[in-house]
Amino acid sequence: MVAPGPMNNADFAIIAPYVYTALLLNAALCVLAYREVRAVWEELPPMKWRTISFLLGLMAVLVASLLEFPFIAPLKFGEKSASLFALFLLGMAVGPIEEFSKLLPVKIFHEELWVLWKKAVGTAFFFGLIEAVLYSIVLTVAGEPVMALLRFVLVGFHVALTAISATILLVEGSWGGYIRASVYHSLYDLPVLLFAGGYTGPLLYALMLVGVVAIIAIIVDFALSVKKAGRLKVGEIPGEGFVYPPFGDFDL
Repeated sequence: MVAPGPMNNADFAIIAPYVYTALLLNAALCVLAYREVRAVWEELPPMKWRTISFLLGLMAVLVASLLEFPFIAPLKFGEKSASLFALFLLGMAVGPIEEFSKLLPVKIFHEELWVLWKKAVGTAFFFGLIEAVLYSIVLTVAGEPVMALLRFVLVGFHVALTAISATILLVEGSWGGYIRASVYHSLYDLPVLLFAGGYTGPLLYALMLVGVVAIIAIIVDFALSVKKAGRLKVGEIPGEGFVYPPFGDFDL
């Protein structure tokens, strides 16, 4: 999500209900994501994941930044010069791009399915953490401490969305989880992106409501999807397990 520029008190009052509601819901999601992912993680065989996941998270941030740049470059956030169409285009692109970037380990490595799941979730964790650190610095300097705090709470948001995508892809062989996660992500980002681009029209209020519904949908979808990842233990999915010979030892 693109960090908004400086806002005065009058400006922030417009978006404040959405920001505070998102903060509370994402805090709940963060707690749920930690609890549920940890439970599934401990069901699966152990592995060393931090180093490779950090590197993959950094790669995902770079890939997402490069893919989003053509959509961001024409915009001037904080000025009332960005067209509504361009802002919508960016908002709808952010979800698919970032969810694709976090899911790259599933397509890069040829390993057991449970290993791919752990690497994808680990990538999402560090993606969210790196993004949070970078944006929080900018937002704190800009005098937006609430938005800076929200960035750290969104680590759980990123983990939950990738858990949905990776679980459905690896357990069911379907991209439906990725599609849902991308839509949730874009709908959540749209209100802040439009507001950051200078739009304060009536459509913004409708989008804030839709964004809240999207967060609730993430919580429900994640709670239902992530439990399926426990089936990724070797032998529990017929014909799967070692899907390809592993390319060396990536468990750094």
